[in-house]
Amino acid sequence: MSDETKPTRRTIRRYAHELYPHSKDESEIRTLRVEVPHLYALFHGLRLDDTSWYDLEDRAAARARTELYCAAAEHALLADALLQGLTGDAAWTWVQERMDAGDGFQWPYERAEHYGVPMHLIKPYPLGPEPDHHNHMASTGDSTGEGIVTRINIPESKCETCTEWIPAEIPGQLAIADEEGNN
Repeated sequence: MSDETKPTRRTIRRYAHELYPHSKDESEIRTLRVEVPHLYALFHGLRLDDTSWYDLEDRAAARARTELYCAAAEHALLADALLQGLTGDAAWTWVQERMDAGDGFQWPYERAEHYGVPMHLIKPYPLGPEPDHHNHMASTGDSTGEGIVTRINIPESKCETCTEWIPAEIPGQLAIADEEGNN
């Protein structure tokens, strides 16, 4: 990427894997205490709102994302059940009761909150082009809050309120070397 096209700003909200990184090595096995919040963050990142899901003409892609979202909820709940010490049919029943609750996935959201996952800071993974609008919330005045919604008719990535300088790109700020002397 050339310097002319390198972005200097990024959205305040982050993708789930930026807040809860994947394991460094594909063969690494992490504890459930680490994995459960990661799985709930990924679930939230796969949600359909704030994406182009509603406008997709490719219904197969829309259906695939919906199935992935549902599977992520079930996977996170199952890991959560295991972390709680449930096993076998007790774990499976606990998950299925929450999946079938008919409350729009309220259970995975409540469990994510229980583990301290900052869902308001998680940006949904793209699905189609970035929407040409986003919402500002009354509690924060940007895309991270809650309360009364104000529709803003520009993409989130173009909104000065919902973006921030990329730290190494802040004008007039020197890059700080890490412990090894690298910038």
